[in-house]
Amino acid sequence: MWREWPGPAVHRTIVVVDVEGFGDDRRTSAHQVAVRAGLYRVLRQAFEHAGVSWDACDHEDRGDGVFVLAPAETPKAPFVDEVPLALVKALREHNTTHADAARIRLRMALHAGEVTYDAYGVTATAVNLAFRLLDAAPLKSALAESPGVLAMITSGWFFDEVVRHSPAGDAATYRPVRVTVKETSTMAWITLPDHPYPPSTPHRFDELPVPRQLPLAIRDFTSRTEHLDALDALLTNDNANQAVVITAIDGTAGVGKTTLAVHWAHRVQHQFPDGTLYVNLRGYGPGQPATPAEVLDSFLRTLGCPPQQIPIGLEAQSALYRSLLAERQVLIVLDNANAAQTVRPLLPGSPGCLVLITSRASLTGLVVSEAAARLALDLFSSAEALDLVRGIVGDDQVAAEPHAVMELIRICARLPLALRIAASRLRHSIADVVAELGAGLDALSTPGDEPTSVCAVFNWSYQRLNPSQARLFRRLGLHPGPEISLYAAAAVADLDLPETRLLLEALTDAHLLEPIARNRYRLHDLLRAYATDRAEHHDPSQDRDRGRRTLLEWYAHHSAAAYRAFFPADTDDQLLLIVNTHADPPITFSDIADAWTWLETEQENLLAAAHHAANHQLPEPAILICHTSSMVRKWRGEWNAALDLGELGLAVARRSGNRYCECRALVNVAEVQHEVRQWADAVATGQEALELAQALGEPYIEALALNDLGRCCIARGRYAEAIDYLRPALPLSSGAQRGRFEGVIEGNLGSAHIGQGHYEQALYHLERSLNIRRQAGDWAGEPYALGQIARARQAMGAHPEAIALCEQALSMAPDHAYPPSTAGTLDTLGRSLQHVGDMERAMTCWHKALEIFDRFGDPRAEEVRARLGGELGVVAGEPVFGAHVDADHAFGGAGRVLDVGVGAFGAEVAVGEGPALVDGDGVVDGGDRAFG
Repeated sequence: MWREWPGPAVHRTIVVVDVEGFGDDRRTSAHQVAVRAGLYRVLRQAFEHAGVSWDACDHEDRGDGVFVLAPAETPKAPFVDEVPLALVKALREHNTTHADAARIRLRMALHAGEVTYDAYGVTATAVNLAFRLLDAAPLKSALAESPGVLAMITSGWFFDEVVRHSPAGDAATYRPVRVTVKETSTMAWITLPDHPYPPSTPHRFDELPVPRQLPLAIRDFTSRTEHLDALDALLTNDNANQAVVITAIDGTAGVGKTTLAVHWAHRVQHQFPDGTLYVNLRGYGPGQPATPAEVLDSFLRTLGCPPQQIPIGLEAQSALYRSLLAERQVLIVLDNANAAQTVRPLLPGSPGCLVLITSRASLTGLVVSEAAARLALDLFSSAEALDLVRGIVGDDQVAAEPHAVMELIRICARLPLALRIAASRLRHSIADVVAELGAGLDALSTPGDEPTSVCAVFNWSYQRLNPSQARLFRRLGLHPGPEISLYAAAAVADLDLPETRLLLEALTDAHLLEPIARNRYRLHDLLRAYATDRAEHHDPSQDRDRGRRTLLEWYAHHSAAAYRAFFPADTDDQLLLIVNTHADPPITFSDIADAWTWLETEQENLLAAAHHAANHQLPEPAILICHTSSMVRKWRGEWNAALDLGELGLAVARRSGNRYCECRALVNVAEVQHEVRQWADAVATGQEALELAQALGEPYIEALALNDLGRCCIARGRYAEAIDYLRPALPLSSGAQRGRFEGVIEGNLGSAHIGQGHYEQALYHLERSLNIRRQAGDWAGEPYALGQIARARQAMGAHPEAIALCEQALSMAPDHAYPPSTAGTLDTLGRSLQHVGDMERAMTCWHKALEIFDRFGDPRAEEVRARLGGELGVVAGEPVFGAHVDADHAFGGAGRVLDVGVGAFGAEVAVGEGPALVDGDGVVDGGDRAFG
């Protein structure tokens, strides 16, 4: 009975429980009545034991579960400190006094939030989230794997705000998981109160990597003594006890904010034993500013989070980030921010961390709401400016020309960047430099926040360049990415490599360009703005447009060329031929490794180029770069970035009216949605692609869409439905990707038939897949197909043959093979080695597989980890009786292992429609991608 309607939203602790296997056929009506009576009895008993009044709570019956709202005044800590263990005790008492079919194992979800009462009950997004946590596949698997009676999941918020601060709750026994149910995708935390995860789990915070990401500090740093003292004061014990120490260094462009922050961070980072994180947020730099999601994705990887465990959505990413930093001491430098909202998701939530932010803006919002300390960085004092000049030109030169030195300082407005550029140009006398600076050179009209005389310094340096050097400098202002290579500079300037190299060296000598690696350079953002301004004032718009198009087509051309070298089967792909690309100077990729190195090195530039092309109405290079770069991100397991690129390519294709590219982009997006297990979205996007391909009369794309839809069905255990999609795709795929794609579909048909237990039929398709891949020269697909055949042979009991096939596949796998595929073969090899009694080699294979699965966030990691820990106690594919749980928690009777969730009474042991041998992610095989 809901007692509080109507009225405004109120805060409640939300508890939802569900009985595992309540509707199992072996439960009679009498058994179900006994289970429901026992459920309410154990809940009341556990709540009362924890000091939570059951009668004061609102509760609603859900047939096989109960939905509970605790009053706002009820403390939350007992729900993790006392209720779970009290519930375990009560459940065990119930189970020992009841028949097998009336015994209870529970899943429980904890969350809290605002709810609204009405005449029908309650409604709230917080309630929806709690029920979706309860329905999460990882929670069901966790309970199925456990010999205990309770598996509990908490939201990220509940973990951060309650569990972490509860000594009795033992946060170290919780494991982070990604939950994807319907439209919800979030991070949550699972614990098994009566069978806790071991403290040695890879997710333990004290085993995370210790990053040291600071860039190099300049050698001739000088002055700023007061500011260094103010920063040192942040490290006092009193400050260390705050929730988080934040300071924001603000000041005009070129005043030395980054120099100060990096210098001080190098000086104190030894006081942060858990690492130093650094990012340039590009708030005022070239290209697109870094988004919080982009930065969090990078930070989470740096902190050891596998790519596939990085959740979709900024809130979930930020919650996981805070959790990983909990109780750790990390120094975080957020450079070049443009707004408070950019950095808020990047702030940790626990004592011990310190955040240093630099920005041209004052970030007053952080001072007000996050209690950040503001450190305003002004121009150098005259004495500080003199120290800098002395450090560059030497004591003798300063002593010889004191008046000229002071005039130089005046003209440079005491701005460190301008002083460094001017003093470094000294050839004969400081007086000559001053004379040239004061010759009445034009100043920039934009940007507007730096002193006019500083622009004169840039102008002076620019005017000293010869026409070829000046032209290249202006062309560099057209480059959208954070750094530029020798080859890209030659492309945008339409020059040969030797001449470009000489010109870049001249710009470096003039301190208008910074070398950062061999043949790679970077412009200070203030100088980039100046270069762009000079181009707009000096070069006709058609010349700028031509240079921009040439550069973007150069990136598109080499992105496609590297992609072809890495995925040679795609050389005839129409999408790679849509741009009449400009390729001077050309880069030749000698092998797969060479291509991959270029793709990885240029990823940030390619991302910026894609956005730049989209913003300047150049759809062809934008679409091509989005396609190739998203495929690279997928190969690296960077699903957020891959999805962003896929959606950008889709938007550009739609805006340009290119229906073919729109259809390809839909397939691309659907594939990423599949990989992150957004099944509903993946199916909807795949169906849209299929319908558009049919309307366009494009059989190849139709086959791509059908393949993706079939893979989704395989992953969800719907094998017959998968076959219905894959069979019509076969004739449509004939000849595509030099024949390789037909082999992909044959392999996926084989996986579906394994799922049904039709092993002979599976072998027919898998052996066809292997032959087709060999003929197509598919370097990654051939060992993958051998691994698939090995899985089928293993399911048929032919373990020596399976072992030989796995060993052959592993010996053939190249260095750049997709790591999870290699791990899957290692896992299969380990299973068959276990069958023939070679446990030592089996354990070695599983350890190698686990390392890869963990790195990529592959859900098969949990099964392998359990097998290594001896928790399964059974051999996959063999008849089992009660599986790994004892008689108190399982029915007897023969069954076949389908997933890690075998055996426990009521566990959902079958994900598909047949007696399949299923791999650790719930399917025989995740299904082969259309690309790569």
